[in-house]
Amino acid sequence: MNRWQSFMKHMRTHWPSYRARLLGSGGRKGLLYYIIIYFLSITFSFVFIYPIFYMFMISLMSNTDLVDSTILWIPSKIYWNNYLFSLRGLKLHIPYYQVVSETFQAINATPEELLELTALEAPVGVELRKFFFFITLPITVTLFGSIYTKEPGKILGVTVLFVAFVMILPVSYVNSIYLAGTTTLVTVISSAFIGYGLARFSFKGKGFIFAMMILIYILPKMLLFIPRWLIYTNLGIRGTILALWLPAFFGQGVQATFFILIFFQFFRMIPAQIEESAFLDGANSFNIFVKIAIPMALPAFVIALTYGFAVNWNELFLSNAYLDGYIKTIPMNLQNLQAQWGAVADYSVGSDYTEVDFTEAKSFAGTILSIIPLVIMYGFVQRYFIESIDKSGIAGE
Repeated sequence: MNRWQSFMKHMRTHWPSYRARLLGSGGRKGLLYYIIIYFLSITFSFVFIYPIFYMFMISLMSNTDLVDSTILWIPSKIYWNNYLFSLRGLKLHIPYYQVVSETFQAINATPEELLELTALEAPVGVELRKFFFFITLPITVTLFGSIYTKEPGKILGVTVLFVAFVMILPVSYVNSIYLAGTTTLVTVISSAFIGYGLARFSFKGKGFIFAMMILIYILPKMLLFIPRWLIYTNLGIRGTILALWLPAFFGQGVQATFFILIFFQFFRMIPAQIEESAFLDGANSFNIFVKIAIPMALPAFVIALTYGFAVNWNELFLSNAYLDGYIKTIPMNLQNLQAQWGAVADYSVGSDYTEVDFTEAKSFAGTILSIIPLVIMYGFVQRYFIESIDKSGIAGE
């Protein structure tokens, strides 16, 4: 009894300090606040991480482990052949420089010599245009970057290193980078122009344009697919990357309406006095857009480029329909992984052929390999991406 009375007396004496530590005081957060925050963070993190963790653990299992009811998470033995065969099925075992070499060999090659070029799948013209894009990328980026920096040499050096790194990447990664990167770039540039025009200029039909943008954004893809497919066929651009660039150039690319609204919001936030001062100094609208509006809307560009690249990387329907298989991206190869499994799997690896048969373990291994570049990219830009979303006030995207 004396101990209980002593405890209660101690609590009455020190309760204010305990309450301050638990609930916080004077602007300082208490222990209870941190417990709730960490609990919610761990809970929501698990919701997002669980699918990746599940896919990774299943991808390490053999077919025997998959049917073993006693094995739930940890495989009895790591089966790396799932990744080995998926590398072949996704064309990740062929470096891009090998494709470039065979492209130049194929220019003057005989039909018999063409049969020996195992890495070259697309027409020579497609590969030459892709190679030309990467070779001219350092010059293009340096010229544009010289507008905003006095040290273009650093931009040139970084871009040259990037192109050199691209040359040693697997061809499927390069195809996806080329397709997603160029399409995203065209979409973002056109969206920035349109967003700036809507934010800074008043003209008749402005409300109608907004209404049509929202209408096209919410319409199903299939409703517009057939007319566009016929138009691109008549123009002769179906089967080329122009079928993806053309709508992106006119503000009709994937998620273009969303990007236009982001830029519209950012450009409206720019004080009009800054542009008025530039007009008085003799600048025209284009100079103001390039030298003033673009630097001030950098968070919008970070959001649009990051999100747009991820969307175009995973885009499958339009790429399959418009490119006619001339450019094989990671999602395309992943879609055909099961059909190609018999050609890429080595059934001599083990005495039990059932371990090599296609199962969800092989599919998950291919999926993990397909998202690695996106994970790496987000690792580099996640800080700027989150800051940009915070500045834009966007939620739920």
